Amino acid sequence: MKHLLFSTALLLAGLSLHAQHETIFGRGRLSGAFGGPIVEMGLREGFGTSIGGGGGLVLGNVILGAYGLGAVDLKEVLQNDDIDRLELAHGGLWLGFTYPSYKAIHLYGGARLGWGGINIELDNPRVTDFDQIFVATPEMGIELNLTRWFRVAGTAGYRFVNGSAPGAAYTDKDFSGPVAALTFRFGWFGNGRF
Repeated sequence: MKHLLFSTALLLAGLSLHAQHETIFGRGRLSGAFGGPIVEMGLREGFGTSIGGGGGLVLGNVILGAYGLGAVDLKEVLQNDDIDRLELAHGGLWLGFTYPSYKAIHLYGGARLGWGGINIELDNPRVTDFDQIFVATPEMGIELNLTRWFRVAGTAGYRFVNGSAPGAAYTDKDFSGPVAALTFRFGWFGNGRF
């Protein structure tokens, strides 16, 4: 009888181990959360600066969050005196990774994928145009752990813009180009090595 119970227990244990599902995020445990400002500067003459912020969760070395950015100076992008107002804003998903995140200086990489709009107002003739756009900004750089709750990342990347209307006073290329960014993250990032 003992042998039958022991054999049954081994069989059930083996079946339960075999029945576990493998998942993509199964090994990534929640180790922190953060939020903070983002400053994105165009590296081409007159490309402009965007300011915004974001926040998210830290899952081991992976970052999963959301962001929002708005351009603060785009007047020289099109170099047209008839432009009264030119605005670019977008927000969406923020994905990233840090390796090894417990070191004082380490690698940072990521991408911001978002949706937004370009708003332009012309003086002569008086025209207002708004286009919905998709924006993708992959980036790579270095992150510094200044304190246990404060990190700064400096990155270089490329902003891809898609969706401006055909025949408009601007094209996707006018808003696409190389960028540099500073990201300030405040929060809790976990305690140990992953």
